[in-house]
Amino acid sequence: MNKYLIGGGVLVVVVIIAAVVFSGGGAKPASPATPAPTMAAAGRSVPPAAKNNTPSAAKSASPAANTAPAATQNTEDIVPGLYPNPIKNQAAQPGLKVSSILVENNVDAAGKPVNDHLELTLKNLTGQTLSNLEAYYTITDAANGKKEGYYKLLTGFSLPPHGTGTVHFDGKSGAGHYGVNMRGIYGTALDQLKFDVEISAPGYAPVYASATKAPGGAEVVGQ
Repeated sequence: MNKYLIGGGVLVVVVIIAAVVFSGGGAKPASPATPAPTMAAAGRSVPPAAKNNTPSAAKSASPAANTAPAATQNTEDIVPGLYPNPIKNQAAQPGLKVSSILVENNVDAAGKPVNDHLELTLKNLTGQTLSNLEAYYTITDAANGKKEGYYKLLTGFSLPPHGTGTVHFDGKSGAGHYGVNMRGIYGTALDQLKFDVEISAPGYAPVYASATKAPGGAEVVGQ
């Protein structure tokens, strides 16, 4: 009797297992989840939430950087002083000449009087165009010995072969015109002033010139 019951129980278990297998009701191994395609892979932009929140350089810039003037003025045209002479030209070959120098009683190209300023007419003694010229000049007050010095790179100015050209240190714009500091001795002193100028062209010996302004105020045309 006991053997019958045990054997019947085994038979029942076998039948149940077979039914489960053939009916597909058993647990299946989970298939690996397929990752959803990213929006970048689909040719779309990444949502704002996924973007890097680090501020850009433009956003992190200080307000001062955004309020800077479009063009920076030369400090030497604003603050009077005896600035150093950076000209280091050691060439000895002649090639440049100062034809004339004026610091008062100036005239324009048409011969009409204009305000006092440092004015130089230069001559090219060579068969080559001269460019990248430099100028350095000092102003000395004859009454007290006070001295100022200013440097200018003559940007945009050139001399054709065997040609001449004039440069003006008058603060005006245009070809041949360069800044000047009228807050210094030239614009304020009433004493006699002596100007000493050095002009340099690459590859040729620097040239020098001097001029003296008589005592009294600056000559202003129309006054």
